[in-house]
Amino acid sequence: MRSINRRISLVPDRPDLLAVWSSFAVLMFCMTALGPVLAEIRTEFDISFTGIGFVVAVQGMGRGGFMLLLGSMADRVSARRLLPLGLVATGLSMLVVAAAPNIWVLVIGLLAGGLGFGLIAPSAQVHVAQRTQADQRRRDIGRMMSGGMFGAFLAPVVAGLLASSLGWRAAFVAVAVLAFCSASLVSLVRSLDTPRTPDPTPSTTWWSALELRRSVLAVSVLAVLLWGWANAARGIVLPLYGSVGLGLGPDGVGLLLTITLGGRAVLFFVSGSFVNRFGMVLPLVITCMTGIVGTLILFATPTTTTYIGLGIAFAFNGLSSPLILMLLAERSPPHRMGRAVGITQFLVDSVGLAMPLLIGLILDLAGFSMVGVLLAAMSAMALAWGVRVIRETNPSARPDLPTPNQSTN
Repeated sequence: MRSINRRISLVPDRPDLLAVWSSFAVLMFCMTALGPVLAEIRTEFDISFTGIGFVVAVQGMGRGGFMLLLGSMADRVSARRLLPLGLVATGLSMLVVAAAPNIWVLVIGLLAGGLGFGLIAPSAQVHVAQRTQADQRRRDIGRMMSGGMFGAFLAPVVAGLLASSLGWRAAFVAVAVLAFCSASLVSLVRSLDTPRTPDPTPSTTWWSALELRRSVLAVSVLAVLLWGWANAARGIVLPLYGSVGLGLGPDGVGLLLTITLGGRAVLFFVSGSFVNRFGMVLPLVITCMTGIVGTLILFATPTTTTYIGLGIAFAFNGLSSPLILMLLAERSPPHRMGRAVGITQFLVDSVGLAMPLLIGLILDLAGFSMVGVLLAAMSAMALAWGVRVIRETNPSARPDLPTPNQSTN
């Protein structure tokens, strides 16, 4: 009888988790569709490379700003309301981008896309943190985030093909239709309608509502180092190293990026189970050590082998990136999880605005080798700071978490 019950318990029966996963996939698909068509946008609107850098930065500005403003909403409103609303907002913003008659309307559309991110990301993360059992939370957080990586993995290929055959505007129309269809399906998942945990001590000031507590800020610093490293590698270093260092065309760079993102998505998916089995320190060590070695490879003469080395380092970052949400889920009270996620993403994106300018300046003055030094230093700091943060984790912030004597397998 026990064996039968065990088999039954292993049958997946969580459509809400599938809805959260797919929402993240569609969200990141829409956000990543911009990359393959930047050259076409630059040509049509006759803007400089600096202007293109501003266009890319606008996405981060909208994402971080709306996450800060809307993160607390996830603590009060169910995911069944926020996820479809966020997907619709994302779809509408993509239509604005597709119909943009000039660069400024396109910028407004990209900024508006941050509204969808601010509605979807905190809500999805809060739902998973509150609706899964303590011994499965880390696993489910990793799998949820793998949805975003899956969307980011598909977007360059799909958007590139659509842009090549029908024009760059068709790519954004297609992702808008995808967002609208996903919104209608997600709204049907009743199990996303969960009661919110009441806040026993409501915030009386705007400043206190931001959840600027020491434990949250400590995790945010680690997020700036881990996520900032990954954003710089994916958005700037890998594409430029392929096109400038190796002389590859857009198709070659896109193919290598897609392969790298695919490996990263797999590591995101298994990260939660890996952490449950080996703890948080080991994936952090693996990520940071491969990050140090992979970026110092930039001192060597650019070859396909060095590019692969850097790509492997980027992919392995996916093993520890979910640690940020795991730590926030374990250190934040249930009624403040959304606010903690919001302030963390805002800080990451705020610091991220300076990274393109800094890396561009370093490339102009010293080349890829010194960029490798910068990224290696970020990995080293992430290792030192991350071990400290993990050891200071306070399980008492979440009374439903297992104690050190309880099994997490």
